[in-house]
Amino acid sequence: MKKKYSEEVEKLFKFGKTNLSKDWPDYAQVLNIGKKNADELIDIVKTHNLSHAVSGFKIEDFAPRHAWRALGQLKITESVPVLLDALLDEKNEEAFEFHSELPKVLVLMGFEIIPDLEKFIKNPKIDWDFKVIIFKVLVQFALQSSKYRDYVVIIFNELFIKYHKEPIFISRLLNELFKLDPIEYEVIKEIIKKDQYDYGSIDKESLIHFIKLSKLY
Repeated sequence: MKKKYSEEVEKLFKFGKTNLSKDWPDYAQVLNIGKKNADELIDIVKTHNLSHAVSGFKIEDFAPRHAWRALGQLKITESVPVLLDALLDEKNEEAFEFHSELPKVLVLMGFEIIPDLEKFIKNPKIDWDFKVIIFKVLVQFALQSSKYRDYVVIIFNELFIKYHKEPIFISRLLNELFKLDPIEYEVIKEIIKKDQYDYGSIDKESLIHFIKLSKLY
């Protein structure tokens, strides 16, 4: 039997299917969902199978996606550990929409969640595919505030030292870093000079742009 939630949160189970290409509804304005509903929204993400939020499933299965979007809009920072745990939950293995939207959700939370993200990304037990998702968030914070540029490059360098034998992972991290035009950082120049990345996974256009800006060759 499905758990019963408050009247406004119950509406998420009938609110409709979602589309990655569409703007998110303002859940506070449209459904009167607020911080008072934080525990319920967190519970939906925590207890439901996020892999079900795809076009072939019932409208009810899209409630978790509405829930994690609302958590971001409402800046429910206490939900961050649950959102990160959801990445690792075996039942959510095919929750590709969650993987895609989680960076936007976390960016909406604000800079105060950075310590939680750093702890996650430095955890040696976590697969690097998930680390890339969180690294995207850190890069977005650096784009919002230049004071985080050095911090993000330090995180990247630490990951490179540990995972330098994983060139695909390094390429995916570099693809995010290129968004910052990090031409002042020698560590990145050296990695490019020494071809310590996977050419098949690197964003070629961004790589060429970086090489031209930094005058590597």
